[in-house]
Amino acid sequence: MPMDLSRYPKNWKAIALAVKEAASWTCRECGTDCFKPGEWCGDRSLKAQFTLTVHHADYNPENNHRDNLIPLCSRCHLKKHRGGKRNISPGQLSLFN
Repeated sequence: MPMDLSRYPKNWKAIALAVKEAASWTCRECGTDCFKPGEWCGDRSLKAQFTLTVHHADYNPENNHRDNLIPLCSRCHLKKHRGGKRNISPGQLSLFN
C-alpha cells in the first residue's frame, strides 16, 4: 500500500533523516547496516533491501514523537506491516471469491 503523504508533516523527510542519522543508518530490529544517501551499491535489489526506513510504532503517521519512530531496514519494515503474515492485503482474497 502506498504512503498517504497527506498524513505526514511537510518536514517528514527531515524528521526521517534525523531518525536514520541518530541510528547510524542501522536497523533497530535486525542490526543491518544500511546505505546512506548517495552511497552507490550498483544493484537495485540490494539498494532496496538495505534501505533504512522509519516505522511509526503505533502505525499512526500523524504521531511523529521521537519515541514513536523506529529505524528499520526495508525487510523489517515490511514484516511489521504484514504482521508476520504473507503479503496479502485485507480484503484482497475477496477479489477472488
